[in-house]
Amino acid sequence: MKRLIFIASFISLMFGCEKNQDNLDSALTARIVGFDLNCSTCILEFPDNNSQVKKEIGESPGDYYQTVNLSKGSYEIGQILKVKIRKAKTEELTPCISLYPSYNYKNVFVTGYENFNNLIFNDTIDLSYSECLTDPENQMYICLDSVEKESRCPSGVECFWAGYAEVRFKFEKGNSTPVFFNLGTVAAFKNDTVIDGYKFTLIDLSPWPTVGHRILQKEYKAKIIVNKN
Repeated sequence: MKRLIFIASFISLMFGCEKNQDNLDSALTARIVGFDLNCSTCILEFPDNNSQVKKEIGESPGDYYQTVNLSKGSYEIGQILKVKIRKAKTEELTPCISLYPSYNYKNVFVTGYENFNNLIFNDTIDLSYSECLTDPENQMYICLDSVEKESRCPSGVECFWAGYAEVRFKFEKGNSTPVFFNLGTVAAFKNDTVIDGYKFTLIDLSPWPTVGHRILQKEYKAKIIVNKN
């Protein structure tokens, strides 16, 4: 009986490890850095999740990974995507005519993706929790990372002052290190900043607090204006 339990546990462990190594279930931020001109597919990098991808998929030259199922005709270099990936299977690799230099990048299969919306400059835009907006021409994107402080006076309650909330954003351009910055909902607590030629101004944050309800991070939505110098 013990032997059967050991065998069952061993098989379960083997299949479990294989699944963990072949699949990344969480959505990752990916940037299109180029195209394989032989296969007409996209080449990706993962600026925020590079160590995770290397651990699960394996190391790849330049930390670039070649997709087997994203056609270059639908994308542009610098475009930011939110993707789910796994290791590409042998039968999914398409033989390509070698007219151009080939690269020895690890192959990945994209199991799901969504585009980041493009930034609209000089206008009020909504940015939900964990959502990102991108300027593909300059390979830049900004995300609402979290709400770190919430001291606004709940509706229906008389307070000494209205209070304020503080929102944390993430900015990244090209291959630079991500920059995190906080903006407050009132000007006295710095509601704007300039980074690398982009000015970010926090206009509002919803929902407004109410008595008896704790706002979850996923419920927050910020109104911001982005100006480009």
